[in-house]
Amino acid sequence: MVKASRVMNVPAQALFDMLIESVIYDIKQSTGKTVRPANFKKGTNYRKRIKTNAKGQKGVSVKVTVTELESPRIYEAKFEGGNDSYTVIRYEIEQLSEEGDEDGDYIRVTYTEDYNDVSKMAKPVRGFQKLIAKNNFKRTLKGMEESVKENMKLKEERAAEKENAKNGDSSSDGE
Repeated sequence: MVKASRVMNVPAQALFDMLIESVIYDIKQSTGKTVRPANFKKGTNYRKRIKTNAKGQKGVSVKVTVTELESPRIYEAKFEGGNDSYTVIRYEIEQLSEEGDEDGDYIRVTYTEDYNDVSKMAKPVRGFQKLIAKNNFKRTLKGMEESVKENMKLKEERAAEKENAKNGDSSSDGE
């Protein structure tokens, strides 16, 4: 099992929404089907081709199933290949501060990836992959935090622009 954790200063719901939007985008890219966030739930599944699997095979088709979904706390999915091999990924979000706290919305995000690979070569390969993967996951979590902050900033700017346009239209009569 690979596990990485990061404390972030973003609202739990904003991070969870971004994560789900990313999965919905992956479904669209993999299947051509559009899934509305309201229809995304535990049990949702689709097939996708992954670039390279743990055995180095390219273009392998896997079945992805959402196995747990609890907004804004938990997202878990199972990636099933052939030969009873599978990988389970899980994002768990823990609220560390009160939402709206003046010091910020602090959360801890824990990402885990667990493997069940029946091949004989899996154990030695997995040990090496775990070392590399843990650092990659830490970078990914940092990137997610930066993306959420950027998205929040853009939403605030758009809201301010709308407000300014609304106020500008009503105050232009007197000028």
